Amino acid sequence: MTTVAVRRMSDWLDLARLTSGSCVCVGLDPDPAKMPIDDVFDFNRAIIDATQDLVAAYKPQFAFYEAMGREGFNALEKTIQHIRDVAPHAFVLADAKRGDIGNTAEAYAKAMFEVWDVNAVTVYAYQGSESVLPFLEYRDRGVFVVCRTSNPSSVEVQDIVDDRTGEMVYEVVAKQVVGLSEDTNVGLVVGATFPHELASLRSSLPETPFLIPGVGAQGGDATETARLGGENILINSSRGIIYASQSASDFEEAARRAVDRLRSEIALGRK
Repeated sequence: MTTVAVRRMSDWLDLARLTSGSCVCVGLDPDPAKMPIDDVFDFNRAIIDATQDLVAAYKPQFAFYEAMGREGFNALEKTIQHIRDVAPHAFVLADAKRGDIGNTAEAYAKAMFEVWDVNAVTVYAYQGSESVLPFLEYRDRGVFVVCRTSNPSSVEVQDIVDDRTGEMVYEVVAKQVVGLSEDTNVGLVVGATFPHELASLRSSLPETPFLIPGVGAQGGDATETARLGGENILINSSRGIIYASQSASDFEEAARRAVDRLRSEIALGRK
């Protein structure tokens, strides 16, 4: 494979999608109550090995690992290393939803990019640009800013109208953060369960990377999401893939089949 000089988050994303022929992101959310085997790393490894040639990205949700304490962190470390070993093209996105300012934000950025060595991290920007800028000091990494989320109660805050601009909060957040990086290292989290808002944000921000959760278990339509989201997207599914089967005998094969189905649904939206 031709060596590619990677300098920005967008370059990592382009390489991941080109190599895999996919925009699928697999959420690695290990729940001991649902896993068909006991060991978290063994579970993740089986999912990764079964899907690594079909997907562009993996998204470990840090809360699941933190809830397991030291064992969870050990599993997370081994999981990220395994992705690097068997799928070096894959984009690794930490779903950690960090948000703070000053030296705390700097410490969060150091943890994500120097300790965990991920390509990007989800962050909140409700404390303004100060909560995002420390992450952008890492010129070859990036952030996906929580913008229009997929959960139903998001409307309680994100649909509030700003009296100054007449725009909703999620629209203000999007415009606030996208211009912070000249290196195109800022993306947005935009839920598949709100297709009108997805289309509106794509229209106003044609080049911005979108991480789109909400397909699969949350009910978002993958075909419509692909049509509205355009090219620069990662479409995430977590439970719909990793728990496609809860049988120890075939959970990894079921995960691969679920990814194949999602790819097919996305392809329909590209026509």
